[in-house]
Amino acid sequence: MTAVSVIVPMRNAEAFVAETLRTIISESGIDLEVIVVDDGSTDNSRAIVTAIRDPRIHVIDGPKIGIAACFNAGLHFARGQIIMPCDADDLFVAGRVLTQVEWLEQHPESVAVCGRFSTISPAGKLVACLQLEHVTQENVSPELISGVVRTHFGTYAVRKGVFGAIGACREYFETAQDIDMQLRIGEYGRVDYLPADFYRYRLHENSITHQQPRDRRIFFERTAFVFQTERRNTGSDSLQRGSPPEPAAIASNELPTRARDQIQGMLTGRAWSELTAGHRFSAIKSAFRASLTVPWSPTGWATLVKVFVSAIVRG
Repeated sequence: MTAVSVIVPMRNAEAFVAETLRTIISESGIDLEVIVVDDGSTDNSRAIVTAIRDPRIHVIDGPKIGIAACFNAGLHFARGQIIMPCDADDLFVAGRVLTQVEWLEQHPESVAVCGRFSTISPAGKLVACLQLEHVTQENVSPELISGVVRTHFGTYAVRKGVFGAIGACREYFETAQDIDMQLRIGEYGRVDYLPADFYRYRLHENSITHQQPRDRRIFFERTAFVFQTERRNTGSDSLQRGSPPEPAAIASNELPTRARDQIQGMLTGRAWSELTAGHRFSAIKSAFRASLTVPWSPTGWATLVKVFVSAIVRG
């Protein structure tokens, strides 16, 4: 069986990391190692990890200069032929490691394989399943080359040699380094998408996504796609040429996007989707959960009323 290295960047994840690791090491029949990169945690995260007595788990120190450099430290330590990323607050779905390893073993033409992901609340409750209707296995490299990213990098299993060819995560990116990586992997070789749920992405206020000012986050996301356009048109991007745009010039006046607002939006979308599919009671339940997520917001309660009335009418 091909060896797998799961890289888990970690900083102050004491509330979640034990559950994260349990979902990874629950896999059996796999030559597996889990590399937890402690990037300067000041809480009990490291103690929680070291208390898990499993020889497959290794804890190393991170460079403390950002998420990209943290992942790269784990990549340098990894011995596996297949690399899988996992944030220290997210979860693997049971069986995903074996499924993806077997796929790559049976499809040598593929440099990576990915799949669906779901979002969960801080307590681990399902918020939304991000899936595409009527989709089977397919090569998504053309999508990536055209600038379309359909899934989370946490769903990826990548042959380690890919990183040797295209380089590791680019430390210029404070965030969106995962988007930049997906685009560059798609440019390098075939990436297959499997219509299976592989990953649980946790929405909570302490994640970097919800701590970084919104305009700064959007800057890095947009820049990842701008760089790809530059590579497509000229063969290289501004970062490769040593003249990237300066993120420090951003005013960063906007507050971060709150996780609870994001959860409410996803639950609202889920409610309408369930109603369209004819699942009236599930739609009302999702709308009610959306209302409780931000109970002081009139938007959530207005949606609940609309969904409830629509469900009665359609009934």
